[in-house]
This record gives sequence, structure tokens and C-alpha cells, in this order.
Amino acid sequence: MYFYRNVVSRSLLLSFFATLSCFFPLTASAQQAIATPLLGTAENFRDLAGIAASYGGTGFANPTDHFGVMRTRVFYRSNALSLDDADWTTLSSLRIGRDIDLRTPAEISAAPDRVPAGALYTNVNIFGSSNPPSLAPSDLSLDAVRTLAQNGYRTFVTDPVEREGFRTVLLTLAHDPGPDLFHCSDGKDRTGWTAALLESIASVSPATRMNDYLASNTYLAGLIDSESAALVAAVPGLKGENLNPVFGVDASYLQAALDQATASYGSMYGYLTQGLGLSLEDIYVLRAKMVEYMTLPGQYAFTGNDASGAAFLNALQNSSLSGNYTAYNFYLQSSIDQGTLGGVQRQVGGQVHADAASYLLRQPRWIDEAITPYANGRELQEGQTRVWLAGLGGGFWSEGRAGISPSTERSAGSVLGATSRLSDRASATLGLGYTWGLVESAGASATVNTVLATIGGRYGFSSLEAGPYVTARADGGWVDYQSNRPMGGSLGTATGHANGAVFSGLAGLGDVIRLDPVTITPQLGFRVTDATLGGFTESGSEVALGVHGLDNTSSSLLFDLDLGLDRRQLGTWTIAPAVTLSYERVLGDPQVASTGTRYGYAVSQKSAYDSHDLWKAGLGVTVQRNACRIEARANAVAGDGAGSTGLSGQLSLSYNF
Repeated sequence: MYFYRNVVSRSLLLSFFATLSCFFPLTASAQQAIATPLLGTAENFRDLAGIAASYGGTGFANPTDHFGVMRTRVFYRSNALSLDDADWTTLSSLRIGRDIDLRTPAEISAAPDRVPAGALYTNVNIFGSSNPPSLAPSDLSLDAVRTLAQNGYRTFVTDPVEREGFRTVLLTLAHDPGPDLFHCSDGKDRTGWTAALLESIASVSPATRMNDYLASNTYLAGLIDSESAALVAAVPGLKGENLNPVFGVDASYLQAALDQATASYGSMYGYLTQGLGLSLEDIYVLRAKMVEYMTLPGQYAFTGNDASGAAFLNALQNSSLSGNYTAYNFYLQSSIDQGTLGGVQRQVGGQVHADAASYLLRQPRWIDEAITPYANGRELQEGQTRVWLAGLGGGFWSEGRAGISPSTERSAGSVLGATSRLSDRASATLGLGYTWGLVESAGASATVNTVLATIGGRYGFSSLEAGPYVTARADGGWVDYQSNRPMGGSLGTATGHANGAVFSGLAGLGDVIRLDPVTITPQLGFRVTDATLGGFTESGSEVALGVHGLDNTSSSLLFDLDLGLDRRQLGTWTIAPAVTLSYERVLGDPQVASTGTRYGYAVSQKSAYDSHDLWKAGLGVTVQRNACRIEARANAVAGDGAGSTGLSGQLSLSYNF
């Protein structure tokens, strides 16, 4: 199973991490040296994350499988806490949350713990008896001692009482906020097996696990030496023998328990889940508490919004979502095992918010299509007014690229307005309308509803029918915004709601040129649009964002060319076709960015739309009978950059009086 995957040696892995750090900044855990204080009255006290170089370790937090690094100051191991004042003060400064004592009542009575300040005390009697098992070797040979100890370690796997004890310890560690400390009498056997289980869950390499286990011989060297000297004095024949297996630990002891786990349950994973009854969720919580992953599956290859989303998921390892019984924790840990983020990196950042803001900035262009046929007032008599109702709808698509998802926009709406011929040279237009928009990207959707008002006018230097003119228009709208972002990985659906506004101003200079039977109207213009959305907090998902307010301004240069044929009689109706060609140059960066935060970690996304240049071609036909007029238009638009394209249509009805 994955707890026992073969990995390269520790030195090679650390060398690889050093190389990898050139491309990925190392976390604090990866750079942090082991700085656990040494306690004179609890000699085997140490951080589970790693061992000081002077005690046989690397001096740094241990690496794990999948480019992980053990977190320091999460779990500590020790021998009995018979602390003097100085060591008690030192241990209390580590803010340990719980002292888990694995000893029997007799051991505790003989040497009770001096519990660190603020820590809870919990006794989990691994043996389940008043005293430790009374085991005596068949003879005084070292082989007999080894055999006895190996059999004792095997009971960690085979004895149901001991298994229940280790289960209780691991579940306590999983549910505690930490940091926690666990210990037995010497901190080497019951404590050593508990540490080995935790390091197996963390996917520390087998060689490192064994080295950490054997380090008890170094930490307890003073005690082992004194006890060995006493034994040699009693049994001179043992002089010169390595007595670590008697008073310390031996690799064969831990290996006996590991082999028994494989023999009884098929693997360490089988022992944890079947023997101890841990769920996969329990294992994932423990692993997340202990390990921080420098890079997530595929993260180094992501670009654009995908890279930003993956970095955000990575950063959340240091939030309260990680190392607890949360959907995020289960998702991330399962992603580590499966080797893929499952597309969540694309969904989590909220690209749809940027795409919706981009849509709002381009909304005045769609209003142009509704108003332009009625804005000139050329066909009205002085003092005459035309009331019109225009319905419009369309779609706009921007292709995805470089880690940015494609976006789709659909819109529909209507504008009710009136155009009055104020004089031979001037006309004015007023309108009220409503548009509905649906923006979709990265598996999310947002509805953008806008109630708008428009006012504008045109002034001809000689007349409205021919010659140069100036035109101006101002639009304003109130925006209601609702987003829906389903997340993969069983992370729920983030929903949000906000209000905003969109304002736009247009100024243009044109010329009406009569070349019977064609009227040619070129126009140069300049438009400024400002779109805002208030900040809001999403709900419905553990990774829902606090979306920052959006305030974006866009300015564009415009060129329009309208070619209209004179009316032709068709029965009782007249008909007039027209062709429109347009070009828009967006000044500045056409892309819009959105930012959201969760637990203090920010994620930014860019819109799919990034076209500086837009070309539009339209075909229209107008039929009129007396004061009643019907007009239909179809338009196509194309942009550079992301390959944006769009289609729209309009149908309008007007009446002159």
C-alpha cells in the first residue's frame, strides 16, 4: 500500500528538494532545522518531525513521499516526564495541549508525570494491566533477550487489548488541535511503535523510520551505559558485549512488529484500518497534521488561472481546513494519493467573477445595437417623436488558453425609448431597458441582470440629413449579480450575490454622405465604461471565497461605417437594407482580474476575454408602413487574443407621431 512505497534514500531526496527549491520556494517547514530543546530529566524527549544531527539525524524535518516535509511542533515523543523545574518550564513553553501517558498504573505510581502547564493529562494503558507484562528470557544470552523482545513487539499487532490502546492514541491525536506529547517509561518501545505508526502514515521512508527508532539508543546513552555497567558487574562474562538490545532498542524489534503487521493484515495499511479500525478519513487527518506538501500533483506544470488555483489549494494546507475532519482535507489528501487535483484547481479560484466583470464592461456595445437605428432622428420631421421597442439577444465566446478556461456569454433584453427631432439640426434620445446575462466558465455560472437608462443626442452642423455631425450618449445601469460555482472533489457549491453598477459615456464625430441611392455614414468615436461589483462572501463550500469588490474602467476608440440603401416600395410597405461595419480598439489591458480570499490566502483569476481589437459586421433590413416601422438586424463580431467571437440579433418596432 502507499504507506510503504519505495523511495530514494534520504540524502538523495534532500538533494532533490534542494534542486526543486530553485523552482518552488521552500516552505518554512522544509527550511527549518530541528530545534527541539534537550531535557536532562526526560532524555528521550524529541520532535516526531526529525532528529538533531548530533543524535544521528539530518538536523532538519524529515522528507516524506510525494514531496512532503514533516511539520515540526505537532507531535512530541518522550520517556516519563519526571521533570525538574527547569525542564518543566522549558516543556511548558512549547504549549503542549495533551500529555498522553502510555504506561500502566504501577509505572505511573512509581514515577508520576509532571504535566506541562496548560496540558491535559490522558492515560492510555497500552498493556491494559496494572503492571507491565512480566517477561523473563529462558537464559541470559543476548539471543534470548532479542527473541523475548521481538515477541513482545509482535503483540503490538496480535493482542486485541494493545491494538485498542494504539487505536485510542491515534484517534486522540487526530481529534486534538495539538501539539500533543505521547510517552511511556523509557520512550522507546510503546512510544517507538506509536511513532513508527505515525511516520508510516506520513509516508516517511522505511530507512528514516528505522533510524528514528534506533535514535533512542543515542538519546538514552547515559542511562544505557549505567545500566550496562551494573549488569557487567553482576555478570562479568558480558563484558565487551553490545548491551543496547537489553536496555535500549534493536532494529530486529521494530522489524518483528512490521513483519507481523504484514503477516496478519497484508500491509501496514491493513493493520491500521483492519487491526486498529482507523478510517481513511482518520489517516488523512493525521497525515495532514504531520506533513506539508511542497508541491501538489501537477502543480509545477500549471499556468495561468490553473496555477493560481493550485497555489491556493496548496496554501490552504496551513489553514484550519487542513488536519481536521473537513471535506477539503479529505479531498487534498486523496488527491495526493491519486496524483491529480481532479480539475479543482480550475474551479476554486472563481474565474467566472472576472469573466462577469469583463461582460459588464462590454455591455454598452450591445446597447449600441439596440439604440443606433433610432438615435439619428434623420427620418423624423421637426417636432416629431418616434417611440420604439427593441429586443436583442446574442452570444459571445472566448477560447481558453494557457491555464485559463474558455468562457461563454449569453444575453437577452429589451429597451423602450423615444427619439425626438428637436430642430432641423438636433435630435435627442431617451431609453429605459433591462438585460439578462449568463456568463459561464470553469464549470461555474453567473447571472448578470441590469436595469439601465440611456440618454443621448445628435447635432448636425448643417442638418441631420447630410453633412458632419457630433453625437454623445450616456448610459447607466444598476446590476444584480448572482454566482454559482460547483466544486469538484466533494467540496460543495459556492454561491454568491452582489450588486453593482455600470456607467458608460460615448462621444463621436461623423458625416452623412449622400450618394444616391446609398447613404454612407462613417463615424469616429471614443467610449469610456466603468463597471463595479460590490465585494461579497460566498457560501456553500469550505473553499468559498470572500470576493473583493471589482471596479474596472475601460476605454475604446471606435470606427463605424453604415451603408444604407434608399427605401424601395414593396406593395404597401417600403423596404430598406443596410450594412454596418465596425472596429473597436480597446486601450489598455482588456483583461479583467478578480481576487478572492479564504483564511487569509488570496487567489486571483483573469478573464478569458483579452481582445484589444474587435471587428463587427452587421446586416439589417427595415420595413415601414406609414408611421409603423419594423427593423431586424444580425451581427457577427470577432476579436484577436483569445479568439473571441460573437453573434447577436435584434428585432424592433417603432411608431412615429
